[in-house]
Amino acid sequence: MLAEFGRTARIGPVGCGASLPDMAEVLGPPFVGDRVYEDRRWPRWFGYGSLQLVVCRCRLVTQVILPVWAGKVTVPNAGTDALVSCPSDVTYSRLTAALDSSGNTGRTWSLVQDTPGQCTVEIEADGIRTAFVFVTVEDYDEPPLADPKLYKVVSSAFHDCPPVTPGHEDEATRPRC
Repeated sequence: MLAEFGRTARIGPVGCGASLPDMAEVLGPPFVGDRVYEDRRWPRWFGYGSLQLVVCRCRLVTQVILPVWAGKVTVPNAGTDALVSCPSDVTYSRLTAALDSSGNTGRTWSLVQDTPGQCTVEIEADGIRTAFVFVTVEDYDEPPLADPKLYKVVSSAFHDCPPVTPGHEDEATRPRC
């Protein structure tokens, strides 16, 4: 499932650029979270199972976050409103081998080590950047892990929403899901 997310930047119908109302038709209503920024109405948090979605006011998903550190994730099963649980104990070597063998044509991945205690495998294509963030130590005073462990996956594709016409209510401020 994670290699497919790296290859397609999607888990079923969930992915950056997807319409929240279209996803709700397939998966049922998402859980509705708070504002991302306290002083703005949008973007807002929504989600399905372990998937955390950032949705802009025009109802497009701009970011998908999948925390995997707990060893198990719950994701929507496309075509139903059921959630399925999958193990998420993934190491750097297992993920990169899966990416190499997943038919990842036209998409390359690179390793970024810019933060102490972690490394990131990044895949970018079609304006969507997916980052697999690994921890390289169990604790900061511990020796480095022989095979870093996956901590979270973040897929991002930001855009500018069309302007709201002055004098009209922002239709997107009323949740429809």
